This record gives sequence, C-alpha cells and structure tokens, in this order.
Amino acid sequence: MGAHGIRGALRVRPHHAPSPRLDAGSQIRLRGTTGDSVHTVRRLAPHGRGHLLVELDGVADRTTAERLAGCDVLVPATALPPLDPHEFYYHEMPGYRVETVDGTVIGDIVDTMHTGTTDVWIVQTGTREVLIPVVRDIVATIDRAGRRVLVTPIPGLLD
Repeated sequence: MGAHGIRGALRVRPHHAPSPRLDAGSQIRLRGTTGDSVHTVRRLAPHGRGHLLVELDGVADRTTAERLAGCDVLVPATALPPLDPHEFYYHEMPGYRVETVDGTVIGDIVDTMHTGTTDVWIVQTGTREVLIPVVRDIVATIDRAGRRVLVTPIPGLLD
C-alpha cells in the first residue's frame, strides 16, 4: 500500500482482485510497524494493474497517507467468502499439523509463501523446515475440524 496524489488516497493491491469484501462503507484494519488502526472506506476505485485507489475517513492529505504506506489491509474473517474443501486462507494455516496419509507426523505449518506458480507451506519439523507444495498430487486433505493436513509425499519431498 502506498500514497497516491495529494488528497490522501491510497494505492492498494488486494490479494484477490476484485476484492468483494473491500467496498465503500466497510471497516478495515491497517496493520503496520507502529500498530493497528481501524478506518472506514469512504471511496474505492480501480486503478489498473490489479490496484485499487482507496480513500479512508480521517486520511485527507498525502502526509497522512504516506504514514500508512506499507501497512497490510485486513478485513474481518467473517467477511471472507466461504472456501471449497481444497482451498485455504493463508492466515488460517499456521499451527496445522501435517501428516502423511499413513499417519506419520511431519510437523506444523508455520507460514505459507507464494512462489509465483503455486503456494508452499513451510513446515517446522524439529530443528529444520520442510517445504510442501500445495498441489493436488501432494495435498490429500485439509481437515479444518482437526487442524491438520494429510499429504501424499513424492520421493525426495521429506529428505
């Protein structure tokens, strides 16, 4: 997120464009290095290359907007659309236990990263990390109730 123009507009790149959960009148939380702040979206407009121009209540000039540059824009989890069984949100995965389909515990997901072509879970296994590509050939089940993921490892994946 960055400042745009002199009237306090912010240039935002949503993770999922178009973002149906970010619209005029909605409340958002901005998370930055100095803490969180809650704002109401006053106006929203497309800005090309997947960006949006967002105007917030209380942000009326470039100086104020520049202080918000680099913040993450968060919406309430209850405002997110429901997922299909093989979909997930990045924020929900840390702490999920990863096991093979035959019951061998691999470790716990600590983060998700996007490599450009696929998502990858970073799994902590004792003193090392294992990278698990999130693809159908490997991920068998995401068990939300049990907070675990079952995987079918390919040769070399866990070495």
